[in-house]
Amino acid sequence: MDGKVDVVIGGEIVTLKSNEQPDYLQRLARYADEKINEIKSKSVAAAIDDHFRTLLIALNIADDYHKTLDKFQRLDSLHKQLVQEMSKLQEENSRLGSEVKKVKSELYRTKKELDDFIKSFDAENPPEGENILTLPKKNFKAAL
Repeated sequence: MDGKVDVVIGGEIVTLKSNEQPDYLQRLARYADEKINEIKSKSVAAAIDDHFRTLLIALNIADDYHKTLDKFQRLDSLHKQLVQEMSKLQEENSRLGSEVKKVKSELYRTKKELDDFIKSFDAENPPEGENILTLPKKNFKAAL
């Protein structure tokens, strides 16, 4: 990009030249300006020289950076754990899907065997006559 952007840091206008986007540079400048104002607003800041104030500002920014880095590393570690867990769950899901297919196949085979057995049983054992459950309704009273 190689552009220039004017920003305000510590009450001073500074021209920055960078390959970064202007809005990103403005965001960085606002952050640095906030840190400067944060130190200046403390009552102790009036009693310290500019060099020490600059050191405090740098330490505050370094503190923010390292806390953010620590959070990122914890989140990255958690993300890796979750990816591993998800992979294990996907494998388990696949295994269970295969098992369900086997059980369904066995169920259908068993049902067919049962249907075949019932047909065979019915063919080998024809009804011997009418009973009360198979009588037509008009003969129901006569059967009693």
